[in-house]
Amino acid sequence: MAYTRDQVLAAVNNGSDLVRTALELGDRDDDLLNLVVNTVMSVLDDPETDLDSAIRENYETDPSEVLSWWTNWS
Repeated sequence: MAYTRDQVLAAVNNGSDLVRTALELGDRDDDLLNLVVNTVMSVLDDPETDLDSAIRENYETDPSEVLSWWTNWS
């Protein structure tokens, strides 16, 4: 069975929302789920992509800035 990009995006977002709702996540974890969703879609478009490329594609900042969101969290 083949799926369109929009169907994959909807499924990944819906799955992410189910986790958010069930776990009542905070901002840090919510940001992480968003990063995963964005990276999954980048990999769908280009299986050879790396995390830095996915971040550049989906965020308007340097990858090191996005990755720093999880530095020093306890």
